[in-house]
Amino acid sequence: MFKTVFKTSTSYAFRFWSIPITEVKSFLIFLFFLSTITTLLLYKAVYISTSGLGISGWSVYGLLVTTFLLSRVPYAYLHKDDHDTAYPDALYPDVSIIITAKNEEKNIFQTICSCMDSQYPGELECIVVNDGSTDSTQKEIVRAKKAHGDGVRLVSFSENRGKREAMAAGIDQTNRPVVVFVDSDTFLQPDAIHHIVRHFIENEHIGAVSGNTKVENANTNLLTKMQSIQYAVSFDIYKASESVHRSVTCCPGCFSAYRRVAIKPLVQFWKEQKFLGIKGTFGDDRGLTNFVLKEGWDVVYCEKARASTTVPEKISVYFRQQLRWKKSWIREGVLAGLFMWKRRHPLASFAFYINFSFPFAGPVLAGVVLGYSIVLGNPLIFFAFVLGFILIGLMFALFVRVYFTAENWMYMPLFSLFFVTVLIWQMPYALLTLRKSHWGTR
Repeated sequence: MFKTVFKTSTSYAFRFWSIPITEVKSFLIFLFFLSTITTLLLYKAVYISTSGLGISGWSVYGLLVTTFLLSRVPYAYLHKDDHDTAYPDALYPDVSIIITAKNEEKNIFQTICSCMDSQYPGELECIVVNDGSTDSTQKEIVRAKKAHGDGVRLVSFSENRGKREAMAAGIDQTNRPVVVFVDSDTFLQPDAIHHIVRHFIENEHIGAVSGNTKVENANTNLLTKMQSIQYAVSFDIYKASESVHRSVTCCPGCFSAYRRVAIKPLVQFWKEQKFLGIKGTFGDDRGLTNFVLKEGWDVVYCEKARASTTVPEKISVYFRQQLRWKKSWIREGVLAGLFMWKRRHPLASFAFYINFSFPFAGPVLAGVVLGYSIVLGNPLIFFAFVLGFILIGLMFALFVRVYFTAENWMYMPLFSLFFVTVLIWQMPYALLTLRKSHWGTR
């Protein structure tokens, strides 16, 4: 009897300890995030009931936004980018890599080399469009052409025409099945193109794929450290969660791939796109993604297609970049809002509208909470509001740290504080100056 019981318990114990450690780790992490989400929702409920806001439209909206933000983590967990199936080399289509450059003498040679040195079964060519550079960019492109031969092709504009015109010129120069866009300060991993193109082989309905870009100069200073975790969250949480329903809303210009048949018929419309009577000169990537989504193509995120890009190291340059991004967010968000509800998955559409509303409603909500805090003479009300964002940001940071070994995750609370106290107020200014398109990153 004792032997039987001992054998049975030993068998159960052996089976328990034989569970792969990765599965145990995943289960414990899942419980952690579930408890964190529950805690944050309870925190929000208690905050609403004790802050003086009551059950108002703003409090309901705040709870809705909180629920949306928290839902991004389990959605990101559901995203899989396994690439388990092996395909014959013959199935990999020829690829054109398009790089547009203006005054990028510092990085362009390395960027071209990282593309041409890719480990890819099919044929690669690199079309580099020099958009009226006034420095030594063209000399560096010619140097890369000498190093890599006819695989590098140069298109040169005598004067600056803008990135959208340069991208369109690159598309016109190729008839290859897949077009990959790479920014002039972005550097690809050797297997990045191999991974990103696999999606087109696996599913004929996929029209575009966002690569996974991280920060090259992540540890230069405090600003770049905050941007590095901002990028990690943006790609491995937001784009991953959007990819579950194949509705990624922006394939970034730093590194993304398109099926040529999905974009070639749209290029002229995209190039001539106007908003409020002004021709689009920024947000080229988000605009092109919009056209692809509107035509019914699937758009996904490839976590394994990795690259790194150089981000602003000065706060003034960063502010200009963020303002430009916010203007493109407004313009393309309005245009996407006209078709998302009828062309995409209902949950993807719902997430899009909530996410799109917050940059507009967020400053108003923050102002309402700040007003209550001042009127009631209780600064803790606004402090608790800010703390909620910091806690959500910390949860995002822990997720990308555990699952993707993201560096600088500890800077996420600081970035969250920076966002809710500084960056969030850029949106009203972006809205008021939407017709001004002269401000770029440089």
